[in-house]
Amino acid sequence: NNRMYVVNFTDDTVSVIDTATNAVTGTITVGTGPADIAFDSANNRMYVTNFADDTVSVIDTATNAVTGPLTVGTGPYGIAFDSANNRMYVTNYIDGTVSVIDTTTNAVTGPLTVGTNPWGIAFDSANNRMYVANNTDGTVSVIDTTTNAVTGTITVGTNPYGIAFDSANNRMYVANHNDDTVSVIDTATN
Repeated sequence: NNRMYVVNFTDDTVSVIDTATNAVTGTITVGTGPADIAFDSANNRMYVTNFADDTVSVIDTATNAVTGPLTVGTGPYGIAFDSANNRMYVTNYIDGTVSVIDTTTNAVTGPLTVGTNPWGIAFDSANNRMYVANNTDGTVSVIDTTTNAVTGTITVGTNPYGIAFDSANNRMYVANHNDDTVSVIDTATN
């Protein structure tokens, strides 16, 4: 729809930007403390984590109508879409878990237990795995998205925060907040 969606944490809204004109064309009210957002390309919906009320709001991008909220774990923050299995994975910062949302039905399953204070999350589309940056314990948890099982833990730098997948080189890049480094994970071997 040639739009960009931006979460606004302090006023519980999502701004809609027309990418042709860079003008804000609307504001959508969601849950309390929207922290992150991800696009479900199969169903044309945006999923918004609401940190302060433990929910995820779902926005139909054709109409910008909100459905939900979907109840997840405590302190939902990061979110990533598994395009192979049509599922959203939500990091729950406070309780150290990941919730899984079937985007076909919006049913929530899990939780999957990961490290302490999971923050960022990214999908490795080459190997069908989610990588979760666990902020407090300096690790990354690996989730096999075909079985929804945590299959490993990788030690990285201090307070990993952001994480992104390089699909051309099959590498995961992890930003370590408190030691000013980036850890690089070869996703073929972890």
